Amino acid sequence: MADVHWSKDLAAESNARPGLAYDTDCAKNMKLPAIAILLCLLLQVVLQEIRTTLSNLEESGGAPSIYDRDPKHIWNRLYDAFFIRKDQANVTYGMDALEPLLWRRTQHLLAGPSHKRALSILDEFLRTHAENQIRDPLKRAMLQRNLWAVFDWSVLDGNHAVERRELQIRLAEVLRRLALKPEEIKSLPDNYAQAIASGVFAREYDPANRDRPFLPPDLFQPQGSWVCIRGNGEPVAEMHVGAFSGRSRFLVFVRLPEGRKATLDYFHALWNVPEPWVAGELDAGRGELNPKLPQFPVGTQVALVRQMTLFDREGKLVAAPITESTQIRVYRTISARHDQNNVGIDWPAARTEQDFYEVRLSQAQLFAGQVGGLRAVARGEKEFPVFQTQGYDVFETSAKENSPLEKLEGPSILDMCAVCHSAPGINSLQSRRRLLKPNRPQLALDLGRNPDDAQYGPLWWEAQSTLGWKANRYDWGVLNGYWQASRGTH
Repeated sequence: MADVHWSKDLAAESNARPGLAYDTDCAKNMKLPAIAILLCLLLQVVLQEIRTTLSNLEESGGAPSIYDRDPKHIWNRLYDAFFIRKDQANVTYGMDALEPLLWRRTQHLLAGPSHKRALSILDEFLRTHAENQIRDPLKRAMLQRNLWAVFDWSVLDGNHAVERRELQIRLAEVLRRLALKPEEIKSLPDNYAQAIASGVFAREYDPANRDRPFLPPDLFQPQGSWVCIRGNGEPVAEMHVGAFSGRSRFLVFVRLPEGRKATLDYFHALWNVPEPWVAGELDAGRGELNPKLPQFPVGTQVALVRQMTLFDREGKLVAAPITESTQIRVYRTISARHDQNNVGIDWPAARTEQDFYEVRLSQAQLFAGQVGGLRAVARGEKEFPVFQTQGYDVFETSAKENSPLEKLEGPSILDMCAVCHSAPGINSLQSRRRLLKPNRPQLALDLGRNPDDAQYGPLWWEAQSTLGWKANRYDWGVLNGYWQASRGTH
């Protein structure tokens, strides 16, 4: 990604900006001196730019003050245009959200005023080189992360092809300009460690105070009590990686009550199961995981950690040290009931046999240097789900049907964990297939039987697996294509 200028030719091909056409009124009287004509034309251009900027400011009057104290700062207005949604009552949603409220079938940003506004603000950002207004690597990384999600969303579908291309051309150039140097990405904070050091979160699960969220301090320690599951060249939590198109890596940790050795011994017992696969219950011709695998004990804990992926100025994908969320499940009881995870769920049992916790990133807290930017998801807190949905835009569906927003009707964030992890014990762990043959045994990694694994452990391998997965995605190829096309115009 060489340092190139915003391609005016490419922008013109995408969308001829209204109001900047040659104004002949000033030139009707050819008796005017040439310099006067040029000044008149220049004034027309300047006035149009001022009108465009003022229009953007008016539409973003209530923009969030995330990147700068001034809500009218262009970085805040850019975030407002792409992340903030409003319902029929003009109530605002999406403030400080991890993901943009955009679904596969969303029309927002692709038609009408929202599309025009998005293009206008992107053009203003590019024209004024607004990437230079904030140099803080952390804020640049977060804006890149946020807009990258919008770009990938724009590649999901083929309808509104022209409008998608108009967005993609501009977003690609903004993303290129925001990219950090490799050393800047390395210097980004380990915000999980900052959260631990803050002392805000409990350090372990307290059965007597089950509502108190906790973060284990030894979660990432190579010889700590938590063991990270490693895949065989592909991401362990591939469904999660795919849902966010590889812009994050997902690490799965397991901890038995007796600690690391007991956890590894249990993994070894799973790997030695003589019949890990059996005939499918719904389809005998199709195999499924054996529902009678050796069970782990009550008190076992499972963590799913989401960490950020970025790309540097050379266009290279890089695993960043920022933790975006940590979800922890604690198994309080393990019954003998039959449950296939989201097929015939016993909801009361699923929600009482496990305690669910989530700590997620808040950009406002992160920029303020508070608790590593991590906050606990409250009991009963709700959101608009973007993971594993049918692709319908809840705002547009609500407006069309004149019905309440789905967020107000659905289960809480923490209760949603039981949808995919409702079965008792080990059968609720979707990654358990990685612990069974024909995968390589996890135990070999820990004992150092492969000398390379002493230096490149499961965390490194999972990061590399996700980067490789993303590098082969269509949306990553499209983004690189725009960068290549931009180079070719000079």
